[in-house]
Amino acid sequence: MNDIGIRAYATKSKGIGGTIKEVPEDFIVQEIQNDISVSSLEPSKNLPSDSDESKEYTHFTLVKRDWNQEQILKRVARRIGISRKRFSVSGTKDKKALTAQKVSAWNISAQNLLNVRIKDCEIGDFSYSTGRIELGDHWGNRFTVKILGASGSPEQTLSELEELGGIPNFFGEQRFGLRLNNHIVGKHILEGNIESAVHEFLAGTGERESKEGRQAREALAENWGDFGKALKDFPVYMRFERALLDHLNVHSNDYVGAFKKLSKQTYKFFTHAYQSYLFNIILSDRINKGSSLEGNASILGYKSEPDETESALLEKEGLSLKDFKVSQFPEASVRGDRRNFLAEIKNLSFQGKNNITLSFDLTKGAYATILLREVQKA
Repeated sequence: MNDIGIRAYATKSKGIGGTIKEVPEDFIVQEIQNDISVSSLEPSKNLPSDSDESKEYTHFTLVKRDWNQEQILKRVARRIGISRKRFSVSGTKDKKALTAQKVSAWNISAQNLLNVRIKDCEIGDFSYSTGRIELGDHWGNRFTVKILGASGSPEQTLSELEELGGIPNFFGEQRFGLRLNNHIVGKHILEGNIESAVHEFLAGTGERESKEGRQAREALAENWGDFGKALKDFPVYMRFERALLDHLNVHSNDYVGAFKKLSKQTYKFFTHAYQSYLFNIILSDRINKGSSLEGNASILGYKSEPDETESALLEKEGLSLKDFKVSQFPEASVRGDRRNFLAEIKNLSFQGKNNITLSFDLTKGAYATILLREVQKA
């Protein structure tokens, strides 16, 4: 995780190694609505008795197994014959996992939802409400994770984390995209170097993507500018990349126009990832120096008031605060925020020896992979 700025461990105990996510059931995520209510993996199919017509939203629990969240919501919408936009969720859940979360649907009856039948998907626990679920409404998530082939006990590491008061609040790999390069694209955007941003988006490779996708990117990197050939090489499912290539094949030097083929919402994915990278470096530096992990640090943006450490990092990166306000792509601009150095853990427990099951609750915005990194040190 060095490439995304995670360069320190908060615990000193030896890692237990092992593997996770052999099957989706090895990584279970249940959304916690209010620090008490946990979304069930077996939601009730009973219809709500309340039929007040003034309550135009149906809230329900969605359980999915090995489904991308956006894809399953689109599939449910298609089965009912409605727009995906009528659904809203509080947070994004992992794909290769068994997950349960709350969803709200505007002006859709519980009966219509109950009639949906999709493999590896369950819908239930219905209720009616006057309001929709908004992003960030939930308290956090409950994780139940199996570590297979462990070489020891996690007890010492978990004890250290409890004594510390939480886990290091690093931004996990999910924040950086499949190829772990969203932050590189983001930095190029802030620098105003849109050709480099497009180059990284199209030609930057990652170990986790498909072989054909990686080969297409490598070929484009070697023959940058031959966008017609790249259109033949890039698989049809890489539709975002192909949209940019299609534009560049006609307008070979119009990198700004090509980048605008991405949705405006996408721009912030890149600049948010770069902010996350900087925060990870700041937190890593603090851990390595043995500094206190009480308090918080800047998620740097154009409204931030950086301390000496944060200012020095910006200078080293060759950027200033004003660069976080992007004139060419205003939607990529980021104001800044603050983030705690530690994320609280609740209900932490484990069982087993060689095959260990960890259970814990984390507040929203915290990453289970960071706790697992401390435990496994693999």
